[in-house]
Amino acid sequence: MAAPESPASAALEALGFALFLRADDGSLRLHGQPPVWLTALWPYLTTTGDALPISEASPFLENFLIDAEELWNGNGARRVSSGPWIEPNPSGEEVTLDATALRIDVAPALLLERLGKGFEEKKEMLQRARETTIAHQRLNSETQKKEILLSCIAEEMNGALANVVTALRLIEMEKHSPRAQQLLSLAMRATEEQQGLINKVLTVFASELEGLYDGKGVATIGTVLDRVKGHTKAAFAEKDVELVWPNELANATKLAIDQEQLVRVMTTLLECVLECAPVKSAVALDLKARPDEVLIDIQDEAALLPVSLGGSLFSKELTTSSAAPALQMRLQFCRVAMEKCGGGFTIETGVKSGNCFRLRIPKARAQEK
Repeated sequence: MAAPESPASAALEALGFALFLRADDGSLRLHGQPPVWLTALWPYLTTTGDALPISEASPFLENFLIDAEELWNGNGARRVSSGPWIEPNPSGEEVTLDATALRIDVAPALLLERLGKGFEEKKEMLQRARETTIAHQRLNSETQKKEILLSCIAEEMNGALANVVTALRLIEMEKHSPRAQQLLSLAMRATEEQQGLINKVLTVFASELEGLYDGKGVATIGTVLDRVKGHTKAAFAEKDVELVWPNELANATKLAIDQEQLVRVMTTLLECVLECAPVKSAVALDLKARPDEVLIDIQDEAALLPVSLGGSLFSKELTTSSAAPALQMRLQFCRVAMEKCGGGFTIETGVKSGNCFRLRIPKARAQEK
């Protein structure tokens, strides 16, 4: 063991470490000369052999020493770390420390480390990474909202306009005054132009809509859930809402739906659930396998949705007017995708004191029994 003024003790001090050895009376005694930062933190530590003033430290250190005692008295792990914590010194300055309990030969020891510039740089890097992840999730959410709008155009506006054109053609076949015929002609021309504009929009975004309307593709449950978890984890953590995932993340069950579309459907649905979820609540996913289909339940702890909303939430009659609730509009994409793959999308209120959104997705044909 190194002497108090040995090169090893000097190296520890230069690296920001302070070493304490447990004495027979249970106290932790300083080994070597105290670093400047340690004396500034606890002025009573002035020379080798001084006891660590545990009673004057934060409760965090006192609590960690309970785990340290288990290590020193047992034959298990060779070391245990406390993780970073902040300790204020008498002048009010905050010092970030990390403690490691270990055994040097057979002697119980505590190694205190002052985390300096390197730790702060790492913390800032992790914070920037977290902010970048959240920004990416928000951008992904905006992209999905664009796809929802496109699906509304494809599913509703085009069909509604076709009905208008048909009605105008039927009216045009009847006898009318020249003035009425002229007005009908103007109306027909306007609807044809609007229909052409919608078709141009759909052509420009054909690649985005192809997976939704071609009825092809196969998705693996485990892969989908893993990707959705990556898309939503940061947003749920930011709002402090627990997201409970099923154990079947490695499930290899194949579903008869495009994998990218299912990822978008589940991400959109979880974002909608998160908007209504109370802080510190939980959202749970559950999988139920049936012979020819899989049920994916998303259960929240939010206030119950109105019964009228639950009855019309996924209705085909829902229009794209500004009067439609925003939640209903965003979930139209989910409804369309489920119906196109031969599945379904429903909601139940009052289940376990919350709302339960259910996706019903058929299995790929090779797996049907």
